[in-house]
Amino acid sequence: MNNRIDVILVACGMIIGFIVIIMHLTGLWPCSIINKLDKAFSFNHSNTSALGGGLTFKNFVEGAHFAITNLFRCK
Repeated sequence: MNNRIDVILVACGMIIGFIVIIMHLTGLWPCSIINKLDKAFSFNHSNTSALGGGLTFKNFVEGAHFAITNLFRCK
């Protein structure tokens, strides 16, 4: 495994580079994708706890949306 770490790092770099190139060509950056999903689904932004209460799929989706929005600093 130690002698294959360079292969893993190169593969990760190539995947990230490919994703950035595709985002540049299509014009769909993370914030625009999040805004389109925000319009398609109704998210409740009043609950900012990421998985508080019962662990349901709706709570997971709302928590993930909140975390990704803050990660990319989208408005």
